[in-house]
Formats: sequence, C-alpha cells, structure tokens
Amino acid sequence: IATDPNRFGKLTGWHTAGINVAGSFLLGGISAAPTVDVSKVNGFPTPNGANPLQRFQGLSPRTKLMMGVGFCGSFTTFSTFSVDVVGWISEGKTARALSYVATNNIGGFVAAGVGMALVKRFFG
Repeated sequence: IATDPNRFGKLTGWHTAGINVAGSFLLGGISAAPTVDVSKVNGFPTPNGANPLQRFQGLSPRTKLMMGVGFCGSFTTFSTFSVDVVGWISEGKTARALSYVATNNIGGFVAAGVGMALVKRFFG
C-alpha cells in the first residue's frame, strides 16, 4: 500500500465497515456474558488439584466496562465512518455512501445479535 496507495482505492472505507461489524460482534458477546460478583468469587476456595479458572463463570462489571468501552470503543471507529459517508456524498457517490451506511448499521445489529446469542448459548 505504501508504494501504490491507489491500488486499493475502491476498497477505501470498507475496511472500517468490517472493523465496526467485528466490534459489534465482540461487544454483543461481552454484554451477554454473565456478570459475576468478584467479592463472592474470590471467597470460594479452589479444591486441591482443581483448575483455579473453573470457578470463574463470567465477567466482573469492571471487566465488562473495560472490554466494552475501552477495547471495543477504541477498536471501532465511528468518526472515520462519518467522514467517509460525508466525503462520498460530497463527491456525488450517494449510492456508495448509502450502501456503506446500510452495511455498518445492519451488519452491526446482526453481528451484535449473533455475538449475544453465541455467548448466551455457551454460558446458558
């Protein structure tokens, strides 16, 4: 890309849609994960010879916040999405802008739902 920046010019912006959809999937899974009370979990003894990770059955509220707002918030990029849409509309590429908006929004909703469903299925 550095030697020929125009080589992927037709794909400009679509990588952002992919990242936003992937981030929606991750955030859906994080939000659907069971929430545990860390003070209660840390009070349970681990039987001798048992895997200490077996006693963890979900995420603490702080971990959910850190992963959701911190990681997913920095991973996805709404500002780039917005600039791409406005740029394409100003260039007269309205159909491209609208399909990009639809991909981000519909794809994000579907991905979040799938992420939630998968986590609920595994954690019951």
